Amino acid sequence: MGMDRRNGSFRRALALLLALVAILPMGLLGCHDNSGGDTVVVNGLDCGLIRDQMVGTWTVSYQQAVRSTVRCDNATFDNTPVSVASGTTTYTSVNVYAPIGTVGFTMEGSGPLQLPKEIIATIDADSCLSLVKTWENDEAGYLECIGTADLTNRLLNVVCDSFDLDTNADGDGDTACTLNASITGTVGLP
Repeated sequence: MGMDRRNGSFRRALALLLALVAILPMGLLGCHDNSGGDTVVVNGLDCGLIRDQMVGTWTVSYQQAVRSTVRCDNATFDNTPVSVASGTTTYTSVNVYAPIGTVGFTMEGSGPLQLPKEIIATIDADSCLSLVKTWENDEAGYLECIGTADLTNRLLNVVCDSFDLDTNADGDGDTACTLNASITGTVGLP
């Protein structure tokens, strides 16, 4: 009698395992929707971003603010003032690409200073989560902002809470800092 119970339990477990193996491939087939040809929607997470939506002229407007850096990688740069003027700055995207190791696109563009990377923006294709960095010439560094791109209205509302100082004057940020309070802004997508 003991042997029959074990065989019954084993048979039920085996039947369950085989059923799961049979169902799994069918479930995976339902994860992708490529009816538009431009995107692959996985579990409804794709926001519909394609590369062409990042090519063109970008505009950035910030709320006027004066902040200070805190908790910098190098404490020598704590309490560095960061001043952001109000108004709209126009940037022309010159390079849009999909970097290795990400699931989105990055744009690098020039603005009024004609520097090749006055703006750097990355938009994640599955969530439209975005990082926008704009060069602040007076402070010699990048104001770093996060938001979610609204592809329908072509807008990105951002909150900027960090600053990347160019402490070795090579044109790139190399000392990351937090700001003592956030700055808000709006990015107009092409």
